[in-house]
Amino acid sequence: MSEKLPIERIAPTNWMTAVPTRAVLKALAAGGAPVRFVGGCVRDAILGLEPGDIDIATPELPETVIRRLQKA
Repeated sequence: MSEKLPIERIAPTNWMTAVPTRAVLKALAAGGAPVRFVGGCVRDAILGLEPGDIDIATPELPETVIRRLQKA
């Protein structure tokens, strides 16, 4: 059995807590699946930079993601 690594969190930045970002996160998490910031926006947050774009990942199928975003 593999050992689980701890999940670390970075301090929230303005773009993470902005109303549009929170609305997208809420819509994607509506089914209970995890939703995470990924990629360069995470790197930029760690470095204290403003990201050029925001990447979000979820294990949901594309059809489910589209349906949830349209509903929201």
